[in-house]
Amino acid sequence: MRKLVLLAALAVALALPATAFAAHESNNKLDFAPVAGSLAPAVSGSGVINYIKGTSGEEPDTSWSSAFRFSGLASDTTYTVVVRGRFADATAFSGICSFTANGAGNGSCASQFTGLQRLAIAQLRLGDATGTAVLQATRQAVVAGPGSITSDGGCREPDQAGSTCEAPGR
Repeated sequence: MRKLVLLAALAVALALPATAFAAHESNNKLDFAPVAGSLAPAVSGSGVINYIKGTSGEEPDTSWSSAFRFSGLASDTTYTVVVRGRFADATAFSGICSFTANGAGNGSCASQFTGLQRLAIAQLRLGDATGTAVLQATRQAVVAGPGSITSDGGCREPDQAGSTCEAPGR
């Protein structure tokens, strides 16, 4: 009887449509560090980019949420967070959120976006997405560079119970 139940469960699992989940499903913790020659060496930042789901089950239709926090910035100045690895052009940088630093030089932003192949580099840029890089977070296993990106399944935004890292929140 037990073998029959196992065979039935296997048959049902094989009959269900296969969902092409993102090979890179994860929650990512980002620690930013100044880029070489940065005009703002005292700037710091952190963030999370969390995988939400594949909305259609087919790539590049993956959904992500992000949240970032920075300090030591020039006050009343606009900054943009960009990532490399979006599906349209995996080698290009795309802006995912922007903010204007407050009078104390602090700022944050959050966003939801679709289509990320492999998160290898994120940067904080002065002005818009084409601006000069100030800070960078890098997945060291993929490419060398300042800062770090680490996958951490327990690194969730603060509104999710059980977070294992200090995420910046929304």
